[in-house]
Amino acid sequence: MPPLIPEPSAPLYLSHKALDWAFEHAQQFGDTVFLPAAFEYAAIRHSWDSVRGWLAAQDMVRWAPRPNRRLLAPKSRYSFRYVTQLDPLEYLAFTALLHEVGPQLEATRSPVSDETVISWRFLLGPNGQMYDPTYEWVLFTQRCQNLALADSIESVVVADIADFFPRVYIHPVERVLVKATGASPYAYCILRHIRNWNALVSYGLPVGVSGSRIIAEATLNDIDRGLSGAGFSYCRYADDIRIFCLNEIEARRALELLAGMLFENHGHTLQPGKTDILTVREYLKRFDISAERVEAESLTSRFHHLMIEAGLNDDYHAGRDYDDLSPEVQEQIDGMNLVALFNEQVGTERSDPVIMRILLHRMAQLNIDDIVDDLLANLESLTHVMDSVVNYLAALRRLDEQRRYSIGKRVLDSLALPTMGTYERFCLISLFTKNSEFNQGGLFESLLTRFPEPAIRRELVLALGRAGQSHWFMANRRGLPAMDPWTRRAFLAGFSCVSSDARSPFYRSLRGGADALETAVIRWAEANPFA
Repeated sequence: MPPLIPEPSAPLYLSHKALDWAFEHAQQFGDTVFLPAAFEYAAIRHSWDSVRGWLAAQDMVRWAPRPNRRLLAPKSRYSFRYVTQLDPLEYLAFTALLHEVGPQLEATRSPVSDETVISWRFLLGPNGQMYDPTYEWVLFTQRCQNLALADSIESVVVADIADFFPRVYIHPVERVLVKATGASPYAYCILRHIRNWNALVSYGLPVGVSGSRIIAEATLNDIDRGLSGAGFSYCRYADDIRIFCLNEIEARRALELLAGMLFENHGHTLQPGKTDILTVREYLKRFDISAERVEAESLTSRFHHLMIEAGLNDDYHAGRDYDDLSPEVQEQIDGMNLVALFNEQVGTERSDPVIMRILLHRMAQLNIDDIVDDLLANLESLTHVMDSVVNYLAALRRLDEQRRYSIGKRVLDSLALPTMGTYERFCLISLFTKNSEFNQGGLFESLLTRFPEPAIRRELVLALGRAGQSHWFMANRRGLPAMDPWTRRAFLAGFSCVSSDARSPFYRSLRGGADALETAVIRWAEANPFA
């Protein structure tokens, strides 16, 4: 089958306006949800004018793919998902392309006035805003409650698409890009990026990358229009769909229609554990978030219902935190015994990831360090929120030097636990890459041979630099050409711990042939040496 979007005959260049917006988005909202921020964005900010100039001079039609990182991360006790971090320059290029195409994709969707699709409404805004903050989960729950309370409604379909982002097929993406843009050069370049990321498979959008959302949402246009065309009253938030029916017979027909359209048009299936037909009474009881019910339940249940109200009930919202919650929800959280809630969570077979992320973030803000020992003793049960664990430890400000050293030692000891995989070790070692507060410099070198995985090695190289282990960098500088790009940039940054009389000639020797991002890293490292 010939491609729907032909290769453009002329080059395509990104505007400074689109690139400035893309960079602001990366700074304000991050480049991915589930991995620590790449230090390269600080280097890019230091040399933004020159980096922007380089990006603006690149023909997007001929863009050479840059290596991304994919790590298998725990999603629940026995399930996993790949999380992706794009090369920073590629992330900025892709996001700048969406600056041009995003409004057109949004225009193909069900109008907001229909009040059927609440999620991720694309709206260019200040400070890199990509989505309209009005259309959040709380609006979805309010709309669903209003639909459920209609006089004629007796049954409600509650459905959830399984593995939504990882299973988005490329051909529906291509079709919606054609519909939105008329096969524009921008659409070609976006599709080319996606194909490059997926290599030998024909499906998948990177999980955790904000630009994936509008593309995934637009591919579901046919599902939205199919439900509306069949006369069903429904509301959708991303992969969560609720259909409000006259009776159970109609609900079964609606569910069959939905499942058929998803499978035939997209290859999607519904999650059995999250798909059901409820009576209106059951529905309202299950999703009731009244103050009376919250007060009567356990701390975990109370917190869970607050998260539903705030729209943080699934891991597509994992990048949001306490500061994004409404003042009313914040007040209720602060009225809880957060230490008791933490103990209640770690005492369960598997803690709730949404609750634990918000809980750790708020306790870090409040400098609550009472849980540190229990947290470190239960790391094996917290693997699915390991990034939040590390963020919590890094944010605590009242720990003395001896306590920080003890925490750092226990974190490194935990690397040997049999339940720790590459993702968990990657997150744990990132604790040592921002500064030397946890002071374990003498141990990092030996860990390089124990954990040779590229993602872990990069973090260890950064940690060696922060710890001022200049002897290691001097001894290994000849191995720079053999390093993968992510580790190579870490080495260039870490090399700044070497004395200026040695590092300056080394950096000068690289400038002529250095990659644009490496050049930015060198300039930043020279201006901000690690030690």
